[in-house]
Order: sequence, then structure tokens, then C-alpha cells
Amino acid sequence: MSRPRILGGSARGRPLDTPKRGTRPSPSRLREALFDILAFEPKGPFLDLFSGSGAVGLEAASRGWDATCVDSSAEAVRVIRGNAARAGLRADVVRSDAVAFAARNHARFAVAFAAPPYPQDLPQVFRALLEAAPVAPGGLYAFQHPAGEPPEPALPAGYEPPRVKRYGSNALTLIRVPGGSA
Repeated sequence: MSRPRILGGSARGRPLDTPKRGTRPSPSRLREALFDILAFEPKGPFLDLFSGSGAVGLEAASRGWDATCVDSSAEAVRVIRGNAARAGLRADVVRSDAVAFAARNHARFAVAFAAPPYPQDLPQVFRALLEAAPVAPGGLYAFQHPAGEPPEPALPAGYEPPRVKRYGSNALTLIRVPGGSA
């Protein structure tokens, strides 16, 4: 498998290292589609949970977002910091449990992307992230999951039904937070 690369922005083409084990970088097709969708969103704070190599968060930083990458693995945090330095990108890199970090940062982010390890109970993780509410009114959640297994999180009152976009064996579920100007 080839190394993931930054697809656009100031660090376009820069290769990224990945932790030796325990991660599954988001495929380039899915990352490109995500940032095509986000091209119409106002830039602001971007949260990449379960960051792994930091490919999504660093892609956001390369494209002008104020990125924060969160992973519970010390090796992943080291790799993300190294990737950011080599690509010349600024990003906050935090070692923390993703849900705990989200809960400590209520309504702080314009976009929250989450790609938890697939063996986890994805509906439960996504529900916990929605309850933690790190995304500001009008902002967007983007949850990555296997294409055949929509996470179907229970949405709080006032939310519109999620949009699911499939990209090969992966999918994104997009959930807009009600309110705000977006």
C-alpha cells in the first residue's frame, strides 16, 4: 500500500507517514470527496477525531482550516506531529480519548470528522460524539464507516436526516447541526 499524501492546498503532494499498526488511513477518494463537500463551508475550526496518521486533519490544515487532530495513541500523536512538521502545516495535536476531548470542547468546531476503528460499536461512538456536541450550531459532522453499515445514530431533536455518501467500501454520514448561519 502506498503512503497517503496531502491532496490539495499548500502542502499538496506531501507524503504522510502512518503509525506501524492500529490505524486505517482514510482513502484518498473519500478525503477528496469530503473536501469537495467542505469547499462550500465557511472555514473555521476543524476537528479530526481518531486521527491515526492525521491525513484528514492535515488535509484540512493544508486547505486553510484551523485543524485539531486527536488520537489516544502516543505513536499516532508522534507520527501526526512529524507529518505536520515535514509538510509545514500548523495543527494542534492532542493525545486524548476522542469522546472525552469532544465533551471538553462543546460547540467549538465548525466541522468534526470521526473515523473510529471499525471493530468498535460505531453507532454508539457516533451517538456519544453527538451528545458531546463539539460542533457549533450550523456546523457539520462527517462520520466515516463501512459502506454497508450506516451508523444510524439517534439524532437529537431538530436535526435533519443525515446524508450518506458512499465511496467504494467506505461511506461518510453527514449531519448538520441545526441553527447558525450555515
